[in-house]
Amino acid sequence: AVVKVPRSVYAAIPGRNKYRPSQTSPIPKFTLAGCYTSQKFLGSMEGATLSGKLAAEVIANRAKGNADKPIKEIQQHIIAAASTYEAKEPVGVKGDGAIAFGGGYTVGKKEEDLLRESDPAQYAQKELAGV
Repeated sequence: AVVKVPRSVYAAIPGRNKYRPSQTSPIPKFTLAGCYTSQKFLGSMEGATLSGKLAAEVIANRAKGNADKPIKEIQQHIIAAASTYEAKEPVGVKGDGAIAFGGGYTVGKKEEDLLRESDPAQYAQKELAGV
């Protein structure tokens, strides 16, 4: 059976690939992989898989002692915009622990209080169920 999902990936706009980073990075021992990187399948599982293969090739090439392939040029207007960027606090984040940013963590009383404040519906359902 063939399953067709209209609009399951975004429409590629010509010229946008120049903004996607290559798998090779100027940072030693740091290689990029993912559907957001420069490869032919763009934002899809196929693109992520191909990107992983390309990243593995970069790593294997470095392990052999070969020089890296050229890194894609970063667009000058991106560099200019980055130089004036001001970091902002994330919206809706309560606290500064790992749980606030979606990481694994053991929830203590302090963290539970923050969760109750930021997601009261989650606890209301448990209390109605008698948990």
